[in-house]
Amino acid sequence: MCWGSPAVVVEVEGPIARVDYGDGIIREVFVGISEGRVEPGDLVMVHAGVIITKLTPEGVAEQIEFIKSVVGEEASAWVGMYENVIKLAEELKRKSV
Repeated sequence: MCWGSPAVVVEVEGPIARVDYGDGIIREVFVGISEGRVEPGDLVMVHAGVIITKLTPEGVAEQIEFIKSVVGEEASAWVGMYENVIKLAEELKRKSV
């Protein structure tokens, strides 16, 4: 089974994006989606170091609810990181307006 992780784009330079997975650590990944229009504040799914799709805040919220229903209270660290991703995306989008 493969597992992608939601992240927020912090910066983009050509085919490389810097993302935050909600833990405050910036990591470099490849922009692998064909539309190639990622910008700071975008929510994305990253798998194996490659952005594979854009996400919506609602989509990430659905993932949070799914994780809670499957894992229960033990999911709090995971859920916190996902919530951080949504908050950071909102902050970066506000700054770019």
